[in-house]
Amino acid sequence: MKKTIFILIFFISNIFAIDSDIQKAFAVGIFHENETGENIQHVTSTTQDYNGTCYSKIVILGNYNKNTNVEVRIGDSIGIYQSYIPISNKITKKIFAYELTFKHQNVTQGYFEVKVNNKLYDSKVFVK
Repeated sequence: MKKTIFILIFFISNIFAIDSDIQKAFAVGIFHENETGENIQHVTSTTQDYNGTCYSKIVILGNYNKNTNVEVRIGDSIGIYQSYIPISNKITKKIFAYELTFKHQNVTQGYFEVKVNNKLYDSKVFVK
Protein backbone atom coordinates (compact mmCIF):
# COMPACT_ATOMS: atom_id res chain seq x y z
CA MET A 1 0.00 0.00 0.00
CA LYS A 2 2.82 2.39 0.88
CA LYS A 3 4.55 1.67 -2.42
CA THR A 4 1.47 2.49 -4.48
CA ILE A 5 0.96 5.77 -2.61
CA PHE A 6 4.62 6.66 -3.09
CA ILE A 7 4.46 5.85 -6.81
CA LEU A 8 1.25 7.83 -7.20
CA ILE A 9 2.76 10.88 -5.46
CA PHE A 10 5.91 10.55 -7.57
CA PHE A 11 3.98 10.55 -10.87
CA ILE A 12 1.71 13.42 -9.84
CA SER A 13 4.67 15.57 -8.78
CA ASN A 14 6.41 14.90 -12.11
CA ILE A 15 3.30 15.78 -14.09
CA PHE A 16 3.01 19.17 -12.40
CA ALA A 17 6.77 19.80 -12.60
CA ILE A 18 6.66 19.80 -16.41
CA ASP A 19 5.36 23.13 -17.65
CA SER A 20 5.03 23.62 -21.39
CA ASP A 21 4.33 27.35 -21.28
CA ILE A 22 6.65 30.31 -21.39
CA GLN A 23 6.77 31.96 -17.96
CA LYS A 24 8.82 35.06 -18.82
CA ALA A 25 10.78 36.59 -21.66
CA PHE A 26 12.89 39.70 -21.30
CA ALA A 27 15.67 41.71 -22.89
CA VAL A 28 19.12 41.24 -21.40
CA GLY A 29 21.63 43.12 -23.54
CA ILE A 30 22.33 45.00 -26.73
CA PHE A 31 25.69 45.05 -28.51
CA HIS A 32 27.48 46.70 -31.43
CA GLU A 33 29.12 44.59 -34.13
CA ASN A 34 32.47 44.89 -32.32
CA GLU A 35 30.90 43.17 -29.26
CA THR A 36 30.82 46.27 -27.05
CA GLY A 37 27.46 47.00 -25.54
CA GLU A 38 25.47 47.26 -22.36
CA ASN A 39 23.20 45.38 -20.00
CA ILE A 40 19.64 46.70 -20.36
CA GLN A 41 17.85 44.69 -17.68
CA HIS A 42 17.02 47.45 -15.18
CA VAL A 43 17.13 50.59 -17.33
CA THR A 44 14.56 52.52 -19.34
CA SER A 45 16.93 53.94 -21.97
CA THR A 46 20.28 52.93 -23.45
CA THR A 47 23.33 55.09 -22.88
CA GLN A 48 24.86 54.48 -26.33
CA ASP A 49 23.49 54.94 -29.84
CA TYR A 50 22.90 51.71 -31.76
CA ASN A 51 22.25 53.05 -35.26
CA GLY A 52 22.92 50.63 -38.11
CA THR A 53 23.61 46.99 -37.27
CA CYS A 54 23.55 45.62 -33.73
CA TYR A 55 22.92 42.41 -31.82
CA SER A 56 20.48 41.76 -28.99
CA LYS A 57 20.16 39.03 -26.39
CA ILE A 58 16.95 37.91 -24.72
CA VAL A 59 16.16 35.24 -22.14
CA ILE A 60 13.10 32.99 -22.27
CA LEU A 61 12.12 31.20 -19.05
CA GLY A 62 10.16 28.04 -19.78
CA ASN A 63 10.08 25.51 -22.57
CA TYR A 64 11.42 26.92 -25.84
CA ASN A 65 11.48 24.90 -29.05
CA LYS A 66 11.84 25.54 -32.77
CA ASN A 67 8.06 25.97 -33.16
CA THR A 68 8.00 28.88 -30.70
CA ASN A 69 7.41 32.15 -32.56
CA VAL A 70 9.85 34.71 -31.12
CA GLU A 71 9.85 38.27 -32.48
CA VAL A 72 12.34 40.86 -31.28
CA ARG A 73 12.05 44.44 -32.54
CA ILE A 74 13.98 47.64 -32.04
CA GLY A 75 11.75 50.34 -33.46
CA ASP A 76 11.03 49.22 -37.04
CA SER A 77 13.92 46.72 -37.20
CA ILE A 78 12.89 43.08 -36.78
CA GLY A 79 15.61 40.86 -35.32
CA ILE A 80 17.00 37.94 -37.31
CA TYR A 81 17.52 34.83 -35.18
CA GLN A 82 21.20 33.84 -34.85
CA SER A 83 21.66 31.28 -32.05
CA TYR A 84 20.56 30.08 -28.64
CA ILE A 85 22.24 28.81 -25.48
CA PRO A 86 20.39 26.65 -22.95
CA ILE A 87 20.66 27.74 -19.30
CA SER A 88 20.56 24.87 -16.83
CA ASN A 89 20.68 24.21 -13.11
CA LYS A 90 24.22 23.13 -12.18
CA ILE A 91 23.05 20.57 -9.62
CA THR A 92 20.17 18.86 -11.41
CA LYS A 93 21.35 19.64 -14.97
CA LYS A 94 17.75 20.55 -15.87
CA ILE A 95 17.31 23.26 -18.50
CA PHE A 96 15.03 26.04 -17.26
CA ALA A 97 15.74 28.90 -19.69
CA TYR A 98 17.27 29.81 -23.04
CA GLU A 99 19.35 32.80 -24.12
CA LEU A 100 18.66 33.81 -27.73
CA THR A 101 20.75 36.12 -29.92
CA PHE A 102 19.25 38.26 -32.70
CA LYS A 103 20.84 40.47 -35.35
CA HIS A 104 19.19 43.80 -36.17
CA GLN A 105 19.89 45.79 -39.32
CA ASN A 106 18.97 49.39 -40.14
CA VAL A 107 18.29 50.31 -36.51
CA THR A 108 17.41 53.95 -35.94
CA GLN A 109 15.72 54.26 -32.56
CA GLY A 110 12.68 52.93 -30.79
CA TYR A 111 11.49 50.62 -28.07
CA PHE A 112 12.99 47.17 -27.62
CA GLU A 113 10.04 44.74 -27.85
CA VAL A 114 10.10 41.02 -27.05
CA LYS A 115 7.12 38.96 -28.26
CA VAL A 116 6.73 35.20 -27.86
CA ASN A 117 3.83 33.55 -29.69
CA ASN A 118 2.41 37.04 -30.41
CA LYS A 119 2.29 37.91 -26.69
CA LEU A 120 4.25 41.00 -25.62
CA TYR A 121 6.56 40.22 -22.69
CA ASP A 122 8.97 43.20 -22.55
CA SER A 123 8.95 46.70 -24.04
CA LYS A 124 10.33 49.01 -21.37
CA VAL A 125 13.74 49.91 -22.86
CA PHE A 126 14.12 52.76 -25.36
CA VAL A 127 17.09 52.26 -27.71
CA LYS A 128 18.78 55.44 -28.93
